[in-house]
Amino acid sequence: MVELVSSQTMQTLERTLCEKYGVDTLLLMENAGRGVAEEITKILNKHSFSRIYILCGMGNNGGDGLAIARHLHLRFPTLSLLVYLLGRGEELKNDARFNYQVVRNLSIPVVEVSSSQEVELEGGALVVDALLGTGITREVEGVYREVIQKVNASGNFVVAVDVPSGVEASDGRIMGEAVKADLTVTLGLAKRGLCSFPGREYVGKLKLVDIGIPLPLQEAGLKADGFLITPSLVREILPERDWDTHKISAGVLGVIAGSSSLLGAGLLVCLGGYRSGAGMVVWPLPSSLSSWVKLFLPEVVSVNLSASEEWHYSLSHWKVIEEAFQDRKCRALAVGPGMGTEPSTRLFLEKMIENSPQGVIDADALNIISQNRDYWGARLANWVITPHSGEMARILGTSVQEVNDNRIAASLRASSLLGCVTVLKGAGTVVASPQGEVYLNPTGSAVLASAGSGDVLTGIIGGFMAQGLSPLNSAISGVFLHGLAGELLERGGRKQILSREVAEKLNEARRMVENGEYTLSFLDGD
Repeated sequence: MVELVSSQTMQTLERTLCEKYGVDTLLLMENAGRGVAEEITKILNKHSFSRIYILCGMGNNGGDGLAIARHLHLRFPTLSLLVYLLGRGEELKNDARFNYQVVRNLSIPVVEVSSSQEVELEGGALVVDALLGTGITREVEGVYREVIQKVNASGNFVVAVDVPSGVEASDGRIMGEAVKADLTVTLGLAKRGLCSFPGREYVGKLKLVDIGIPLPLQEAGLKADGFLITPSLVREILPERDWDTHKISAGVLGVIAGSSSLLGAGLLVCLGGYRSGAGMVVWPLPSSLSSWVKLFLPEVVSVNLSASEEWHYSLSHWKVIEEAFQDRKCRALAVGPGMGTEPSTRLFLEKMIENSPQGVIDADALNIISQNRDYWGARLANWVITPHSGEMARILGTSVQEVNDNRIAASLRASSLLGCVTVLKGAGTVVASPQGEVYLNPTGSAVLASAGSGDVLTGIIGGFMAQGLSPLNSAISGVFLHGLAGELLERGGRKQILSREVAEKLNEARRMVENGEYTLSFLDGD
């Protein structure tokens, strides 16, 4: 697990170091410059470049860039190096001004830029982006925007200092325009926005460099603003079976999903439940539908219900189902995919959730909840919801665009509103708890954009809850392994998949995590 911080937390930590413990800010900048220069040195030892361009802004990020220029000049005195400073050196302040004066004393070439036309980036070069740091609060404009566009169009290898310029460090928003880096060397602690989409698309490889902060967050009275889910974290929380485990003690999952026209959704939930390790999956259906299920998945345990021609769950079913789940010792439920949103189904859902201890809610059940948010406000403790952006927008009564603009904020808001764990699906799935914890999932692949993929995830999370994991740990493990299964399918050459194939890859994904065979491709050094 990797601690993630917002720009505000990082700034508070640095201020505490300086004011309370006497750590000089110039020392932190010096350590940052040396640390980034060491990472660039590793690149230069493997690849040759015609020149190094160091693009510096007028703040502390630019000061880091100037310190980097000095270290590189001293290490590679014959290397062609040029600093572009977007402003006037005499207007720099404090530590950045100090480093500017040292650079000029060393006769390192510096071009003070007032127009993007003055910035020329020849091909075959390495570009160091030290334009804008973690303090950005508004969209990038003017010469900064134009220079960023030049960097992205140059085709050169780009190293970003702390964050790619234009990426909001706390939540990953793109502030109008942002540098697309090949490597981002982040300083001190990993910034949350670097692991959040869309920001993560601009990061390239991510490397964390120590700048000599001797104080853990907790000792400074601070806490992490989130965590990156890592293989080691998942390995620690995955459930294990004892030698004398049987199908009931292994965990029983109850499924409320499907209808006459959407039976496949429930089948995928059941597959996810079994492949995550549940010992039994119980799915109440009319006998006519159960017979079809048995042809595809004979392991599913049936509960026969009354039926009509166009069947769906209704209030008349809830007592029979509740008693059947109790008799079979169901520990968790997976509710929603394909169940429809008819009024009688809504009343049935209310009864089921009121009388069930825990579970995971998806799809149609989420749409029912969104129709009466006030009713559900205090009723979903110990539950997990798994909306995509459209479902989340309906739950929050906002637009899809607003959800996508800040996925972390939307997830935290939903968890606070409903008192549950929220899994906001999509690129960089967000897991949020009602206590304000945030976990960002790094696994996944575009092949998961397939009908039914979310139904499999519902079954996986429900299966882990049935095995005794907490709602939060079930969500963390579920999204990580679901995403890894998608990655494995893509590695095998698959461009399009059937969602049931994701469930079939779960065993391999889990084995890789448990054996320490999987590392995060974008996180250098994990």
